[in-house]
Amino acid sequence: MRRTLAALDLDPAIRTEVKMDSGRVGVLLLVPGNGFDAQDCLLARVAPGATEVWVPSRMHRMPGGGGCTVANALIPTPSPH
Repeated sequence: MRRTLAALDLDPAIRTEVKMDSGRVGVLLLVPGNGFDAQDCLLARVAPGATEVWVPSRMHRMPGGGGCTVANALIPTPSPH
């Protein structure tokens, strides 16, 4: 997975994280925000027979919302509302 992400030749400002847990792989692509507005991120989870890609809700992407983490890619956080 890391080699695949490296081969994409992404802008160096995009932070990537990969984590494996229980046979699943979580992926985070994150563009650093300004600390006030919602962060821009993309999450993916790859498991045998299933691949999911999504952008967390705006509420989760706000600073302190916890949505833009590789842990959230592996086990999505339920919406607080």
